[in-house]
Amino acid sequence: MSAPTVWVSCGVLRAESIEDAFNWCQFMISSSAPKNYNSVIVTNGGGVGVMASDACEKYGVSLYDDQAVLKNLYDASTPSFGSTKNPIDLTGAAGADEYTRSLSVTAESEEIGSTIGLYCETAIFDSGNLTQMITDTYGKHQKHGKSISYALIGGEQVENAITSLRIAGVPVFNNVAQAVSCIGAFYRYHKYIEDISYKFDDYEIDVKAINEIIDRALTDGRTFLLANEGAAVMRAAAIKIPQSKIARSIDAAVKFAEEIGYPVVMKVVSKDILHKSDAGGVLLDIENKKEVVVGYEAIMHNCREYKPNAVIEGIEVAEMVKKGVELIVGARRDPSFGPVIMCGLGGIYVEVMKDISFRAIPINRGIALSMLEEIRSYPLLLGARGEERKDIESVIDTIIKISSIIKKCEKITDIEVNPVVVYDLKNGIKAVDARILISKPKEATQ
Repeated sequence: MSAPTVWVSCGVLRAESIEDAFNWCQFMISSSAPKNYNSVIVTNGGGVGVMASDACEKYGVSLYDDQAVLKNLYDASTPSFGSTKNPIDLTGAAGADEYTRSLSVTAESEEIGSTIGLYCETAIFDSGNLTQMITDTYGKHQKHGKSISYALIGGEQVENAITSLRIAGVPVFNNVAQAVSCIGAFYRYHKYIEDISYKFDDYEIDVKAINEIIDRALTDGRTFLLANEGAAVMRAAAIKIPQSKIARSIDAAVKFAEEIGYPVVMKVVSKDILHKSDAGGVLLDIENKKEVVVGYEAIMHNCREYKPNAVIEGIEVAEMVKKGVELIVGARRDPSFGPVIMCGLGGIYVEVMKDISFRAIPINRGIALSMLEEIRSYPLLLGARGEERKDIESVIDTIIKISSIIKKCEKITDIEVNPVVVYDLKNGIKAVDARILISKPKEATQ
């Protein structure tokens, strides 16, 4: 579960090198909280401008793109053959005056939150003026509470300027990616600070009922819950599940199937058979009484063949769930990050597609929505190819309820609800199967 989104949601930023880590630390220490997340690139070279744009995409830096505002801000300092689109291209004809005017605009503008200043050595710009220009523009950004990083490309004189400026604490680099990564890390951290300052959402769940289920399983020597116990946990958290009952005879199975209504599903209930399908312990689309009778006998026969000593507690007769978008929602206690929540594309393709996202708990509705928006299959919930929009609000409810379960029930170590079948808007969800692992808290085992 050590996904990048979990690191960020715990306030952890993963650097690709030690050098990056130290650069980020120095940059953050000297930077004020961002006024907004709009960034602008100011450059005298098209090539490095493109490199910086690519780096912005990699490090999650949003480039401001209001063309009318940008033209108004930078037209006076940009030649007619330059560009006021972002990146702002001052062209190779730019000198210290053009740079100073442009970078002063970014410092003073309310629309711009941060600046990436790029310089390529040219014959027109006297590199001897470079240190003073950067010192002045950096000071203006500091005065206005704005962040700025610089990347300078050139020969010995430029390298000497980089050395002296870095000694003075100015974030100057000879590599475009390093300059951009500082802004990206800075933004990611402050977005995390904003997230944790929001109110976290929670649900009232029947913790007492859940703990009683867990305690009975622990007394039985198990570290997992049976299917019917997992369903009981879902009910205690008000998560909708298919109707189901445990039959211990053929007559009971027929009775339950008729009460629930055909078609139904039949599954073996046994602590000794975890993978029910492998044992031939699952039958779908049971349509009538005769099929229930045959199915009951077939499951019992298959499971005894699969594991002769298995203790079979009965056969679960459950509602056959209608088709919808299949998701997975899960949670676990990560040894590094604590309780973590997960969601993504579910059903039989979970391990193949691995289209999932993670967050550290606690979360709120906004964070839960961002998890869904992050997965590649999110368009299925919006209504693909003319289909109706799905009940995203119910999915968010389920994500928060699962996070509430693992947060409040310390004996649960892992939850996996798969599939969570999502129906059209206002039609809710059905949590089809819940697998739950349990253990005694560490304090209780010492």
